Amino acid sequence: MKKICLPLLLAFGLFAALPLSFHSATAASHGPATEKQLPKNLENLMDIAPEHQFTLREGSKRIEVELLQWTLNDYGLKTEVDGIFGPQTDRNVRHYQQDKGHVVDGIVGMYTWVAIYAEHQPPPDGTELPTRLKNLMAIAPEHQFTLREGSHRIEVELLQWTLNDYGLKTEVDGIFGPETNRNVRQYQADKGLTVDGIVGVNTWTALYGEQ
Repeated sequence: MKKICLPLLLAFGLFAALPLSFHSATAASHGPATEKQLPKNLENLMDIAPEHQFTLREGSKRIEVELLQWTLNDYGLKTEVDGIFGPQTDRNVRHYQQDKGHVVDGIVGMYTWVAIYAEHQPPPDGTELPTRLKNLMAIAPEHQFTLREGSHRIEVELLQWTLNDYGLKTEVDGIFGPETNRNVRQYQADKGLTVDGIVGVNTWTALYGEQ
């Protein structure tokens, strides 16, 4: 009788313990919890223009790292929000940069900050060219500024808005980065223009024709 009871008791004890073990494993799999809304103390950091933000890299320990980590986590790259730029944050920054077509160096400089900020901006709710950009078109295309990668002007916003409206998904941030360069080249190829990524009179003329 003892030989039968002992295995039954052991089996029952193991079965009783299973729900607790399963629950613990499930809880652990969720990782660090974050709120849906960006916390106010991190949102306040975005009053600083992205080009004036601190450059972050592995080893940085600042509140700005929390903003970076929170955004990476919200983007879908599981990142602990602890304000310490460690190996996990570095790996996810590189993944994020690759997704965005940026230089993959793990350094959060101006271009990466601009992309990070954009994750918190609501999508445009209309297809009408904003008046402040429409006003720029009072300047004839041959008198427009020549734009190229690295340009940082309001005219870049007009370029980006038009590329986006054309169907080439482009972030409208006023900074002529790698994504804008890639889309300008695609646009130039579509229009039979010289594919050089430089927005001169011929590309401006085509862009004006989209409006």
